[in-house]
Amino acid sequence: MPEKANGIVWRQEVYPRDLEAVGRQVRATGFFSEEEALIAVELVEERLSRGEESGYFFLFAEEQQRLLGYACFGPIPGSVHSYDLYWIVVDPEVQGRGIGKKLLAESERLMAARGA
Repeated sequence: MPEKANGIVWRQEVYPRDLEAVGRQVRATGFFSEEEALIAVELVEERLSRGEESGYFFLFAEEQQRLLGYACFGPIPGSVHSYDLYWIVVDPEVQGRGIGKKLLAESERLMAARGA
């Protein structure tokens, strides 16, 4: 997927600003519990502190540095080719634009590129 398409920037790098943005977005959906929101933020913290060694990989969709949605995935420990899609979240204000479908498709492509 291009880094930028239709005004949306797609990135895999995790930044400290993602801690707040992920927490805010997970809560905004109204779908996840507070405990789940804290776990989502913990995964971002883990990736920031340990990098790829954390086993958590992210894909973010942004527009003018505003988080529109994100996915988090990683290899299943003890398996050779299996991955879990841990999170896929789209801001309620932009749902219906196909962002979730693109996040899923690109996450699947990235997992396959890593051997899934």
